[in-house]
Amino acid sequence: MLLTTSRKPSRKTRSLAKALARYLNWRYVNRGKMSLEDVFLLDKHVAIIEEVKGNPAVLKLYRDGKQHFMLRFNASNIKKVKMDDSPPVFVGNPPFDPLLFGAIPHSKAGLKLMRKVEFPKEIVVKDGRLYFYYKDELVFSLKVLKLQTI
Repeated sequence: MLLTTSRKPSRKTRSLAKALARYLNWRYVNRGKMSLEDVFLLDKHVAIIEEVKGNPAVLKLYRDGKQHFMLRFNASNIKKVKMDDSPPVFVGNPPFDPLLFGAIPHSKAGLKLMRKVEFPKEIVVKDGRLYFYYKDELVFSLKVLKLQTI
């Protein structure tokens, strides 16, 4: 999946986009003057982080040019951490399908796999927040304000 931002992102939005792309093993592209059509030519699956008042606030997922998921959130401070390419694992039941993010779901098969293999990336779902941990260190968190699947 390809992750990009709005046209003129703030520093906080760019750092969140880069951290989220590294965490979820997505490709980050600096959008610049690219139109949405140009972005969709690069990849069929696109995620865009949009801003509200200069802060990252909306994550939209597109498939084949059509929006199918929207997450409104508040983001915490982001720590710079070097990460590996291991898949993230959800701990707790997220209010959406974890496969949207390329993560191992919190299902019977996912739990069995988590017992056998140590995964350094964990997304903990707790009290309406998503906590992104890497090797037991909090990288950032997102407070879910609104969720919409189309």
